[in-house]
Amino acid sequence: MVRIGIIGVGGMGSFHARTLAALSGVEIAAVADPSIANRTAVGDELGCEAIADPMELAHRDDLDGMVIASPDDTHPDLAIAAIQAGSMVLCEKPLAASQTDAQRVIDAETSLGRRRIQMGFMREYDLAHVQLHERLGAIGTIDYARLIHRNANRERRPLEQIVVQSLVHEAHSVRFLLGDEVTEVTAFGSGAENDSYRHVLARVGLAGGGHASLEFDDGGFAYEVSVEVLGRDADALTGPPLRAISRRNGSIDTHLGTDWFGWFADAYRVQDQAWVASIPAGEATGPSTWDGFAAQVIVDAIMTSLLERRTIDVSLAERPPLYR
Repeated sequence: MVRIGIIGVGGMGSFHARTLAALSGVEIAAVADPSIANRTAVGDELGCEAIADPMELAHRDDLDGMVIASPDDTHPDLAIAAIQAGSMVLCEKPLAASQTDAQRVIDAETSLGRRRIQMGFMREYDLAHVQLHERLGAIGTIDYARLIHRNANRERRPLEQIVVQSLVHEAHSVRFLLGDEVTEVTAFGSGAENDSYRHVLARVGLAGGGHASLEFDDGGFAYEVSVEVLGRDADALTGPPLRAISRRNGSIDTHLGTDWFGWFADAYRVQDQAWVASIPAGEATGPSTWDGFAAQVIVDAIMTSLLERRTIDVSLAERPPLYR
């Protein structure tokens, strides 16, 4: 039996808790959340221990795995405590709120000599992204990729939240899908309001000579994620979602919905299953801490480019052998 703790049981953490609890051979041993309502609700539902202090749970040495779904700035310290206590960790994105803190997690993990952390970049487990990734080897040299991410938020979010919590997915996906590194970023914003933007476009240069655009709309009319890649021999793109359409009065309409969670619910489930499967061997297999660090570097460059209105050069330190 694999015994797991969940740190942070709001919307995302409670989904992880229920998903993992439904898997054979998994026991949710404890949840931790400063919110008494959150921890009591999930603890009572799953019949597990519910505690107030996330760090207390992170330090437990009687658990096999730990899910970290707490606020962004708490991720580094909790992840370090959990792996040093012996847990395998599934850490929601972002890895940290700064490159310095992300580096601390890398240093802690590399000192253990084994990958103990899997990042929650669930698009690596999304069927459309997986199928696209499998086709890219047959399209020749990649010249351009377009990654589009539309949210349907009615209230304007702070710019940092838009970039760090949403565009971070595209920052990871461009590396995952293309197998290339970002070398420069030029970002633009439109629809300005209250020191934020509705739409952010980041043009990124790639080490292989191609380029990509990462597009994010925070105030669209539906939730949608798509990718298009142009190669020398062929193009590849994720197809439209399977939705019913209506034909009426000379027009066609289809319902996309506004639920980001529903769009990727299956990907989250597959991700959680893959993470659990890696626990007995004690070696993480999904998106790595290094991937979390690289995404942090890219989103920091996007933020700087937006604020300073200039192109930002991007470079990563040499990748540690653990992540090669």
